[in-house]
Amino acid sequence: MHKSWEEKNVDLALLTSRIGDFFRVKDFEAVRGTIPTGYQIFAEDSPYFKINGYISVTVEGTPGNFTVDFKLCTDKKKRDLPHSMFLESMLFGGHFILRRLRSEDAWLKLENEFWRHTENVVLSLSNSAKDPV
Repeated sequence: MHKSWEEKNVDLALLTSRIGDFFRVKDFEAVRGTIPTGYQIFAEDSPYFKINGYISVTVEGTPGNFTVDFKLCTDKKKRDLPHSMFLESMLFGGHFILRRLRSEDAWLKLENEFWRHTENVVLSLSNSAKDPV
């Protein structure tokens, strides 16, 4: 999922740093870096959010017109085919299905908290960029 903001004049490096703080508070292992179009954060392994995969956050654009992209990256080889779900439930008593459902629940909770945090940070950082673009 991604969201866009216009006419906020936000210091994108500071926004990315505050987003990184969100993941540290949630005990994720997070790495921040720059990309040609902005910034990127990868986060994984939180003891509070058992998610199958890792999280990628990308902040791109200019201080006056930017987007934040938040997505869960998983192994594409694992497909949710109906027959494989049936087979899993028969062989393993639904253990893997339950684990997948818990991961999806944790992801939805994290996504809601992330966007709430990001909206508040954008509001607090409005007009924080030195050179409006």
